[in-house]
Amino acid sequence: MKTLPLLLLSLLALGGRSYGFVSYVTANAYSPSVYASSFRSSASAIHRRPAAPTAYAKDSSLIRAARLADRHSHSHSQRRCWKYVKDALLEAGAVRSRPVTSYAYEAGKELTGRYGFVDTGIRNPYRAPVGAVIVYAGHGAGHVELRTERGFASDYRSFYRCKYTRVLGIYVKA
Repeated sequence: MKTLPLLLLSLLALGGRSYGFVSYVTANAYSPSVYASSFRSSASAIHRRPAAPTAYAKDSSLIRAARLADRHSHSHSQRRCWKYVKDALLEAGAVRSRPVTSYAYEAGKELTGRYGFVDTGIRNPYRAPVGAVIVYAGHGAGHVELRTERGFASDYRSFYRCKYTRVLGIYVKA
């Protein structure tokens, strides 16, 4: 009876060898040192938050707007980003009157044309100063958010930038 499991195991190994199973298992055998080092490096890359910004907008009203946006934002998108950013900019005194454009991708043109904002030339949202208005293209209306001390905020708050890949501009008051 003791030889039956041994016989089955050897047949399985012989059958597996014809499909390359045994060679795959031996080639990719568990190695604690390799596994631990790769896990450490990948885990730290996945769970590490982006660094906090070191630069602040020159205009203190933009910093107040970022704090207000962070305070009024939700944990998930409400699909009203430009409305929330407009409210924060108006309440903080960064703009004289409420912006009138409907779509988020139009925010940059209106802010530069009517309210004295300038494009910083920065295209990496993680390098944007606190209080900067970041405008993205994508999914029809686009997206707009404010850079906060802990991440980004519009109608929702996040440690990470918007998933849209194309940044149209990062704007601050001149």
